[in-house]
Amino acid sequence: MRITIMSPLDRQFFGGTDSFDMEARTLFGLLGKLEELAPGFAELADLRVSFAVDGVIEPDWSASLASASEVVVLAKIAGG
Repeated sequence: MRITIMSPLDRQFFGGTDSFDMEARTLFGLLGKLEELAPGFAELADLRVSFAVDGVIEPDWSASLASASEVVVLAKIAGG
């Protein structure tokens, strides 16, 4: 599936690369694969990252990605 990393995460963790093709069964599995590419990413993900699966924010990182075609990795936006 296509993995798109949105700014500023692409620059901060992936050297400016903003997309990858990879497979994972769950968002937790995807997080592990992204951690292999960018050590330290997983440690900050819980506080700083949201995932959109096929255009919908997915809060359950154990949800199946079996039918997903795209996952977008977004920086969380803090509100006041």
